[in-house]
Amino acid sequence: DLVQIIEEMKSRCRVGRIVLCGGSMGGTSALTFAAMHPELIDGVVSMNGTANHLEYENFQEAIQESFGGTKAQIPLEYKNRSAEYWPERLAMPVAITTGGRDDLVPPASVLRLASVLRKLQPNVLLIYREAGGHSTTYEDAKQALEFVIEKAAPAGARPSLPESKKRTDRK
Repeated sequence: DLVQIIEEMKSRCRVGRIVLCGGSMGGTSALTFAAMHPELIDGVVSMNGTANHLEYENFQEAIQESFGGTKAQIPLEYKNRSAEYWPERLAMPVAITTGGRDDLVPPASVLRLASVLRKLQPNVLLIYREAGGHSTTYEDAKQALEFVIEKAAPAGARPSLPESKKRTDRK
């Protein structure tokens, strides 16, 4: 659905940049979409999301319904939707906020992702609040969004992803 929305917006409006932003499962979905469709995204902000569906244990009933099965039934679907396995596809600016005491969406996977991304590209912002839980302050959200918007190249200016880095296993 989001692919169609983005394509329609680009055909009807003058779109300069597309930045995805979400919190919690929205933050997870923003990372997932950016990894699955990097050619459509100019920046991504994930607040209190996860980057690894294979290890994530909460809210499995809803995730299974959305993904079409359990981790045991369709492990590749869970891997394909886990941004942590595809850091090379996240060549756009990325900002991540997370809290050390978040037990709804534990921070380990996004911390690992941010560490790898920092080795691959310079436009990564991690805001980690060790005493923080499953929330992002207004100030941190503002900083994350401003970072990505400032670093995001206008549409067409970002180098395209090499064919070898593009997803070929999409539905």
